[in-house]
Amino acid sequence: MLVRLSRAGLLWPSVLSLIGLAILIGLGSWQMSRKAEKERLIAQIDARRLGAPVALANIASTTDLDKIDYQRVTVSGTFIEGAAKFYYAPDARLGPGYDVYEPLEYAPRKVVWVNRGYIPEALKDEPAKWESSAPVEISGHVRLPAHPGSFTPPNDPAKNIWYWRDVEGMQRSAFGASEGPQIEAAPFFVVAEAEDGQTPADQWPRPGVSKLEIFNKHLEYALTWYGLALTLLGVYATFAWTRLAKSSERGEEA
Repeated sequence: MLVRLSRAGLLWPSVLSLIGLAILIGLGSWQMSRKAEKERLIAQIDARRLGAPVALANIASTTDLDKIDYQRVTVSGTFIEGAAKFYYAPDARLGPGYDVYEPLEYAPRKVVWVNRGYIPEALKDEPAKWESSAPVEISGHVRLPAHPGSFTPPNDPAKNIWYWRDVEGMQRSAFGASEGPQIEAAPFFVVAEAEDGQTPADQWPRPGVSKLEIFNKHLEYALTWYGLALTLLGVYATFAWTRLAKSSERGEEA
């Protein structure tokens, strides 16, 4: 067999094709494994985000933050006026705008930063239309501070425009290093839910505009790799059949 492949000039093409086939099938199988991992992660997140809420005070001092990411919580308190931060969050339907992050004082000198929802760009400098000093009870889910990507603009505290979730930066910008007892911030954010799952058309900020999306395209990636493996197999089979046919013709002529 090896002699026949060698005579037909197929020995090295066969070796390289087998190596390529093994790599492509391996990549496809790896993507299927990643798909199963992502599905388990999504199920875990949904269980936390859609389950019964826990009191924020019970988790505010936790050190294992990964275990509470997306956890549904309830918290009562009062928003501190004049401390809002604006996270750039343009919406395809509502246009340019921001998610409003405000510190909610839930215990003396203890706050948690709450993403109250979206406001149009025109309302950024009109806090009278969305600020509230009345006691509130918030239901939402926990989100951890983010890290900027390679192409994420730097946050601009001077202009009060934020491009990535930075709880420490927002805390410093709002309260600085004031003398006396410091205001302590929870090491995470809370993303507010709309009441009863509904968002009134005239409510600002409007919760629920920035959607939670967890992409799981690993099946598509796996099928791509498996498809390339089949393509390679088909190309090799066609090439090999042609070379073997030519080799047989030369043998008959001899």
